[in-house]
Amino acid sequence: MQNADFIIKKVWSEEGHLFRTYKNGTPTIQGYLEDYAHVIQGFITLYEATLDESWLQHAKQLTDYCFDNFYDAKAQFFSFTSQKEENLITAHFEVEDNVIPSANSVMASNLFHLSIYFNNAYYETICQQMTQNIIPTIDYPSAYSNWLNVYLNFSEQNKELAVCGDTAFDYLVKLNQTYLPNLIVAGSTKQSKLPFLENRFSETETLFYLCQNRTCNLPTTDFEEIITKIQAKS
Repeated sequence: MQNADFIIKKVWSEEGHLFRTYKNGTPTIQGYLEDYAHVIQGFITLYEATLDESWLQHAKQLTDYCFDNFYDAKAQFFSFTSQKEENLITAHFEVEDNVIPSANSVMASNLFHLSIYFNNAYYETICQQMTQNIIPTIDYPSAYSNWLNVYLNFSEQNKELAVCGDTAFDYLVKLNQTYLPNLIVAGSTKQSKLPFLENRFSETETLFYLCQNRTCNLPTTDFEEIITKIQAKS
């Protein structure tokens, strides 16, 4: 969290862009797509660990900046360098996963998560387009491993869970101690304006809303029942 605070205070400019390096009190070199993608992913992960919605707002702000400055609607991918930078001979679109996942596959994953939290159909549509552009071209799966993880978000196994109530964070800790793949978790210990959580908080009990493709079951207070349903095959 200290690293995230450092990024916000020291290398995120008032104009909206990130800097890539920081030395002797001075940030230098405007960030590339990979910098934005991984910072956004980090902010989303911090939300999932803390339920502090400010991290999601930061993630969304940077995502929208990426659309304004990196997204190429014709290529249906994000370019590696900002459109504000000096023009290269040709735009570069990093799509192959190596030791570090490609910037575009990380952005696609970010878009899917944010599409759930903010009920943003545009984010989901772009994520689908990016993934559909890649999947037919895969002939060496280990070089596209993160893309395949993104693709699993659209499987029948994928679910979303909202945990709302005074003890939501305690249940979040329990959830994070269990291996639950293909699950996107959100929660709040108070009334929330986050679209996925709005009007779901209860002051008298902690409610669990299990959803799939944004269609949610009736809420329950039974945590074990929720775990069983999450782990059950569709």
